[in-house]
Amino acid sequence: MSISDSPASSIYSSGMSGQMSQMDTGLYGQPMAFPKTPDGRSMEQMMGFEPYSSCLTPSSTDRAAQQNQQDFSQFLLPPPASTLRPMGQKRGPSKDSVEYRLRRERNNIAVRKSRDKARRRIQLTQQRALQLQDENHSLQLHIQRLSHEVESLRHYLSQRHLQAKEQDTAGD
Repeated sequence: MSISDSPASSIYSSGMSGQMSQMDTGLYGQPMAFPKTPDGRSMEQMMGFEPYSSCLTPSSTDRAAQQNQQDFSQFLLPPPASTLRPMGQKRGPSKDSVEYRLRRERNNIAVRKSRDKARRRIQLTQQRALQLQDENHSLQLHIQRLSHEVESLRHYLSQRHLQAKEQDTAGD
């Protein structure tokens, strides 16, 4: 079968008219039999595929979607200027009210607590840094002692090796 004999090529070559009649036929013009569900829908419709012809013209769902889009346009526009409060004017209780004083007191306590916590964290970090510096210094001293010990042991072993050589040469 060549490409020009296939149903797909005949669809592309024939333009928009008569597409459905050609798509309903299989090879050699035989009708294609798709299994139907008990409610009469084809398998394609059941899986959510629309027939090809519904793609060519706007459906009722497209028109409903356009209407819904127009209905929600009022929410997309900025509110009228009369509903906005002037700049500098804030919501909330007045500065003379009891509620305002309670809020300020709670906020002051929270700020104090937060700053104390930050101070404690800084203090602990500084203490840990000092502790690590002391530990680093003691480790450096330990390294120096061990390095000195290694040097003295090397010297001792080299001296011993030289004495053993002298004795071997003297004994021969």
